[in-house]
Amino acid sequence: MQSLRDQRPHKKAQVRCLALLLLCLLWPSLQAQTIQAKTQPETLAPLKVAIYPSPFGYQDDKGVTHGVTPDLITAVTKTMGREVEFIHMTYLRAMHELKTGGIDMVEGINIPSTNVRLPPETITTLTPHVILPLSLYSLADRGIEINTQDQIKRYRIGTVRIIPTEQRSPWLNEGNTHYFEGANNLTKALLAKRIDLATLDPVSAGIISKQLDVDLSRVVDFNTLSTFLLFSPASPRIRNALKFCQDYVSAQIKIFDDDKYDAILKANNMTSLLRYYNQDYSPGCRIIPAE
Repeated sequence: MQSLRDQRPHKKAQVRCLALLLLCLLWPSLQAQTIQAKTQPETLAPLKVAIYPSPFGYQDDKGVTHGVTPDLITAVTKTMGREVEFIHMTYLRAMHELKTGGIDMVEGINIPSTNVRLPPETITTLTPHVILPLSLYSLADRGIEINTQDQIKRYRIGTVRIIPTEQRSPWLNEGNTHYFEGANNLTKALLAKRIDLATLDPVSAGIISKQLDVDLSRVVDFNTLSTFLLFSPASPRIRNALKFCQDYVSAQIKIFDDDKYDAILKANNMTSLLRYYNQDYSPGCRIIPAE
């Protein structure tokens, strides 16, 4: 008769055999679950996109988002398999949230030879989406004419608030600038004669003229305004912001090639924007260097 000490190796061998048998029985199920986990697409959180008040993107009284910018972003991200959540805020706040990762995307503005520049250390497209003339507009019945730089100094000029207070310098060195949150507020100040001239692009001026039933006169062109889509390198919802930007640009070019951009412009009654679309749009992205 075997002693208890002699029986221990046999019991250990039996336990190992049972464990191996159980593993063999469960292995197909475990392997299937592993394969399924690898092939099943990961559910990603919706992208947070900032929209600041302008004729290109706005929120109505019921909280619904409208405009060419949100419609185009929705069309592009849909082809990428991503959902978006639009968050309405001022331009300055959007620039701050972009740097901290509070939002993932926003349309940025660059105006040459001014302090209106794209924020450093964020990611953007190599070329602007649109390039618009930037002009001074007045009420048509004011009869304002400007032929020289010095004449501008006589007038109160309004512009949209898109740079921090400490970086502001007088537009065109006229020394009499007033800042407003959006183009609509700017035009309302023009109607109330709190300013004489408003800084607008022709597309915004045309849309605002129809919305407010006001006749605006384009007095003088003085610069250009370029818009670039910006991406946050600090976003927790985008693993690789530079690659995401490149994928986004590829998807956007396909939207343009399929004439879906034209359809979006028509749906928003903004076909006049098409003439300012950058035909040399480059398929690439870059990190904006630190200043």
